[in-house]
Amino acid sequence: MNLAAANVEVGGRGSGGGSTPSTSQEDDLDRWLLIQKEADPALADPDQLPVATILIVDDHPITHSGLQLLFSIEPRFQIVGGLHRGAEVASYLANNPVDLVILDLNMPDLRGVSVLAEIIGSHDMAVVVLTGDNNNTEIEVALKLGARAVVSKSEPASEILAACDAALAGEIYISQTITCGLGCEEQAPVLLSPRQMAVLHYLEQGYRNKEIGYRLSIAPPTVSFHIAELRKKLGVGHNRKIVERAQTLGLI
Repeated sequence: MNLAAANVEVGGRGSGGGSTPSTSQEDDLDRWLLIQKEADPALADPDQLPVATILIVDDHPITHSGLQLLFSIEPRFQIVGGLHRGAEVASYLANNPVDLVILDLNMPDLRGVSVLAEIIGSHDMAVVVLTGDNNNTEIEVALKLGARAVVSKSEPASEILAACDAALAGEIYISQTITCGLGCEEQAPVLLSPRQMAVLHYLEQGYRNKEIGYRLSIAPPTVSFHIAELRKKLGVGHNRKIVERAQTLGLI
């Protein structure tokens, strides 16, 4: 609730402390509260607060246990799944959509950035990345791929909650220890969409258009369109120059 707005309605123009609202002012406040409750039903009934569903992807059981405990006391979150292998994420999300994925950046079977490349753009959810080694290169790639938050595993639980709230609100959140590391490095001047970053990621690995389309669940002509956009944004005339130019700019 916007308390400042409520105060304007109650106190009127230039009202001071101790003044009693008039009947008309009380009616104005009632109308304002009704509008707010219609816009946000949770204000009328706290039990209607939206619950964000979460998938945890981490190869460490202790991380799963810690996050389960953390979110069990936060009614606005609900953990609906837990995976220990990055290769399982895309197939899980295809059948079990969630609001938020908490992803370990350092998975042993499949790099976190590879998981991101597979799921970002294909599924409607936010991604919070957890990292234990603060590898700036990996972190920057994760952000460029479309992760909304990056949190060091050394941060307190409150930092993870803040990152999840920010990511679900569509904001970018980077924990302080990571921000300090990234601040010293020059940012890439070229901005690519999450889908373009995903295509670029697979081009770097040598995949052909048909294979990229299969992994991203898009048609080959759509892949060709994204590659054409990459050539345009990177200022190159041939596909084989895309990866080379992207590496020069620090995009991959």
